[in-house]
Amino acid sequence: MEESFIPSSEFETANNAVNNILGQPVEEIEITDILPPLNDITDSNKVFKGKLSVLFVDMRKSTDLTDELKSKKMVKVYRSFIRVVIQAIRYSGGYTRQFAGDGIMGIFQDSNVDDQTISSSCKAIKAARYIHTLIDFCLNPALKKSMDICIGCGVGICTGTIMITKVGMRGKESDETAENETGIVWVGSTTNYANRYCSLAHPCEIFIDENTYSEIEDSEVWTKTSRTKGNKVFEGYIVDEYYLSLPEEIKIEAVKADKENDSETSFIQEIFAETQEKALLLVDEISKKSAELAVALEEVKKRESQVIACDNDLRKENIRLQQWQNKLNSKQTDVDRQEQENKEYAYSIHRGVFSETHCKSNLIKEFGKDHWLKLIDKMYKLGKEIGQSELQVQIDLDCYLIGIYRCFDMYEEAYEILCVQAEHSTWLNQYVLEDVVKQSGHWAKLKGILEKRVYEKKDYRECLDKLKSMGY
Repeated sequence: MEESFIPSSEFETANNAVNNILGQPVEEIEITDILPPLNDITDSNKVFKGKLSVLFVDMRKSTDLTDELKSKKMVKVYRSFIRVVIQAIRYSGGYTRQFAGDGIMGIFQDSNVDDQTISSSCKAIKAARYIHTLIDFCLNPALKKSMDICIGCGVGICTGTIMITKVGMRGKESDETAENETGIVWVGSTTNYANRYCSLAHPCEIFIDENTYSEIEDSEVWTKTSRTKGNKVFEGYIVDEYYLSLPEEIKIEAVKADKENDSETSFIQEIFAETQEKALLLVDEISKKSAELAVALEEVKKRESQVIACDNDLRKENIRLQQWQNKLNSKQTDVDRQEQENKEYAYSIHRGVFSETHCKSNLIKEFGKDHWLKLIDKMYKLGKEIGQSELQVQIDLDCYLIGIYRCFDMYEEAYEILCVQAEHSTWLNQYVLEDVVKQSGHWAKLKGILEKRVYEKKDYRECLDKLKSMGY
């Protein structure tokens, strides 16, 4: 067998091309409000750069379908699927730029319509909803009817900065009929993440990144999630069966694919498949962590010393504050005691007015009825301030109040105080009793009180007899 080799001319051609590419500077051209046509992207180190949203969608279980269906039927399935996806992307304001088997990439950029900015994220999410709506309400009902199958697809969206460049090789210089083998590459992590999110999305799900989520308005329908692929965790937001509305005249029931995402291996399976690689990574990670922990330990010791010093300062400050609090409490106690003494003194002073005018009818009348009623009300208020109830004030002033009420012919009020005196005091004036009962016309309550006092062998036998002698 003839030994294979690369001719020196071909090696030189490759070497010149590599050196030419590496030797030229990369020139960035900002993307305007219109995505550059593919023909405008030259085979050079000039790249278009800008903020875009990338959408990836692929058909789930396509390998299983290919095994189950004949090739000609699968041609129909693929063409139908790709047709509705392209329509969804195009009618949502995007561009279809790549096909890879059953996977399709859509590109979206911000635009301005009537002085209102429409974000690339909103366009991409509308396209994703458009795709799921056409799949479950248009394509699947038709596939179910004609082939008794249905398909599902997952959609991933990521928003960020992307650079666009042309790669490949033009036709042979010596052969004008040779075609150019070139294509467009979308450089940046945004494209890779969109592809990952697509592979992690279940049928009829949309999986988006944080940048996309931050630009949308309907954020309440999305759920934050994290999913694992290999040894990497991807965080983002998902929504399921988030369809667009259809006109009322379209009466079609959705036909949905199985939710199980068979295209993904389980996390445990991946662990077993990558045990050796992960073990090496783990050893390397442990070495790094050990060095980081040694540095962190020294930092912790420094911070511990600072915390102890700060704690000591706080303890001293707390002791000082507690001493001030104790002084304040002591002052407050003195103020409260003095205030209580002042209130009690005020009550005593006003009570003295009653005792000084007791049995002095002329003097009582000279002050006038309004004066005494205001003074009585004042006594109730002063009594309340020192913890005395209205009844306790009446017991304290009973005979004085009866005398004042009699002076102004207020026998209803005099009778009520007489009942209080009979129930709570140890003496009654029989003359006053007789006068108040006759003038008020009341006697039953008083008689009941006197009978109870006599029954309890306390007092008032003479007063009860007096009441009975009056005919009550």
